[in-house]
Amino acid sequence: MVMAALLMLAGIGALAEDGRLTVQGVGVVRVDADRANICLGVRIADADVASAQAAVNEALDAVIAALKDMGLGADALSTSGIGIYPNWDYSDGETITGYTAYNSLNVAVTDVEKVGAYIDAAFAAGANSLDYVEFSAADTDEAGRKALTLAMESALEKACVLAEAAGVELGDIVSVTENPDGYYVAENAFARTEEADAGGGTKVLAAQQRVTATVSVTFDISGKK
Repeated sequence: MVMAALLMLAGIGALAEDGRLTVQGVGVVRVDADRANICLGVRIADADVASAQAAVNEALDAVIAALKDMGLGADALSTSGIGIYPNWDYSDGETITGYTAYNSLNVAVTDVEKVGAYIDAAFAAGANSLDYVEFSAADTDEAGRKALTLAMESALEKACVLAEAAGVELGDIVSVTENPDGYYVAENAFARTEEADAGGGTKVLAAQQRVTATVSVTFDISGKK
């Protein structure tokens, strides 16, 4: 701990000779998710590849119909993944015992309260795989502006602490740069899905998003106090 403090002060001393101090500030704002993407689908194995594919197509048609009956439009549904692969038996050499066909559907939802209901309807209609539920927020502009404000406040606080620790006077701000890689939206994007109590459906716990901004601020500094 002492060594870390000494190293920090040594770095500040070097900066003092140049008359500049540069610090990084980070701001984080959390926002509630208001939309979700559900990735679910149908996966069926059969001895015959054509039969496996036909069964998947039939089941997926039923899933799509069920979701549309719940009010989702065609623009909310899109193919996420599709494929067929052989099933191997290695007990006596290498033998193909059949084929598994799958088709995954991405379901875009704007009512996060109904995510569980959509999943239940899809499985009731024939879906048998659920890859993930991903939450997001449609508008993060206001949160982004607040995160930038917090990042600037963080940089100012750091600069004051470091200048005080180094025994130098903090002057005017020379430059402020937003880190282009420092503004992003993430955090708990993937929700947990839980089986609800008996008689209920799938319970989905909506996630929050974290909007983060980073700035680099350079100050003039004068000699020792």
